[in-house]
Amino acid sequence: MGFAYQVKSMDKALLTNAVRQLHSSIKPTPATAYGHAVRQFNALLRTAKSLFPSRPDIVAIEEFADSRYVNAHELMDVSGRLSAALELRTPGSLGDLVAEIRLPADAPAELSADLQEFCNAVGLNLRKSALLLSGAIAEALLLLRHSDKSERGPGLANLVAEARKLRLFGRDTLRQLETLVDYRDLIHVRAGPRNGIVISDTRVEHAAMALKLLCGELEDPDVRF
Repeated sequence: MGFAYQVKSMDKALLTNAVRQLHSSIKPTPATAYGHAVRQFNALLRTAKSLFPSRPDIVAIEEFADSRYVNAHELMDVSGRLSAALELRTPGSLGDLVAEIRLPADAPAELSADLQEFCNAVGLNLRKSALLLSGAIAEALLLLRHSDKSERGPGLANLVAEARKLRLFGRDTLRQLETLVDYRDLIHVRAGPRNGIVISDTRVEHAAMALKLLCGELEDPDVRF
């Protein structure tokens, strides 16, 4: 019963991290692996099989029948295989799209940290966090090329509206940026229901595409408000 609850409460991101940490904790000495490490591997493997019953690369991995006599090198090998299988991504996936985002050369170091946090949020399926970060990153990128030097700035909505008026970016980029204006407002409790925004992978994908397009436009250092 305890394990059934574990299966339901552990998603892919958490499972992937758990297997990765287990793999990194296994050492080749002593030659026989610790029993608790073997039992933990067996439990994580059962969880993986329950989440991915159609994945032959995961289903083919077998549990250890006896946790007392497992070679440490064998446990390292098989836990590494499970970790690699869980980290596989399909071509064209959201993770691949996020990995393609490249900040312009004049972006400050703190913006790189924000982008990494956005990537982490996407990887951990933290959709609302990802949407909020996407709006914050877009606003910071636009302010890089804007003459306003006030403490608060004009806000993302005004920045996008001005960019449209000045025809700074392509129409597809502007359309994507306009979606981020609503996502930026999600920090307020009632903004989502008021604007009819249901947080989903599709909206996170749109946010990632908006950042990718904006960064592509800002590769030109002459783009200025």
